[in-house]
Amino acid sequence: MGKKMRSIIKGILPELSGLSSFLFIWYLAARKYSSVVLPSPIETFNALKYLLITNQLLTAVWASIFHIFTGFAIAVFAGIILGICAGLIPWFRRFIAPTIAAFQGIPPIGWIVIALLWFGNGNATSIFTVAVATLPIIFISTVDGINTTDSQLLEMASLFRTSKRFLLLDIYFPHLLSYLFTALTTGVGLAFRLGIMAELLSAETGIGAELNLARINLETAELMAWICVVLMIILISEYVILRPLQVRLEPWRNSARKV
Repeated sequence: MGKKMRSIIKGILPELSGLSSFLFIWYLAARKYSSVVLPSPIETFNALKYLLITNQLLTAVWASIFHIFTGFAIAVFAGIILGICAGLIPWFRRFIAPTIAAFQGIPPIGWIVIALLWFGNGNATSIFTVAVATLPIIFISTVDGINTTDSQLLEMASLFRTSKRFLLLDIYFPHLLSYLFTALTTGVGLAFRLGIMAELLSAETGIGAELNLARINLETAELMAWICVVLMIILISEYVILRPLQVRLEPWRNSARKV
């Protein structure tokens, strides 16, 4: 057990070193300014502890997770389905390309304004913003994954007249995973930034709404605490969920890194 723990600590040592360095620089910078401008890590931790004790933290986090992951799940589902269709059907790729380019070109704040006009204040604004803004990332990665599949494997599958189900699940999908995980990691970070921004401008619940309230009341330590919460959620999503899932579904990639 002790050997396993040492191995885990050794594996995350670079991340721990980077985090410790960031906290030290933050501490030094906070000593030069008042807590209203830049609270120290200790003040931020105390504010975080207060939010946890009063149950504000869990309530806001669950609300934001619902908004953000609902919108992101819609984007992932639609992006993969549309991306597979575009990768396999050339005329459909040309048909949908201008729409995806338009989605990608509209700035996030533009989507928030549109959502406010359509849905008003509430959960739908943040869900819609996350969905439409992250969909192009998933779509483009899916199309790239389909189009870069080994042509020799496809020729062999065609020679043996394999079923479409086998072709999709056993040839396209394994290759597609390496593209999708990169898109998912990028998309999760973008989804949280957009979701929190939309909540800040429109929602009555969630981390964004709490950030807005802390800004109005000049509670800078509480504001920094909420920012730390967002960062922790993003790190947990990547290191606890996405990366272990990638290792499980793509064991060959982990073996290649060891070599």
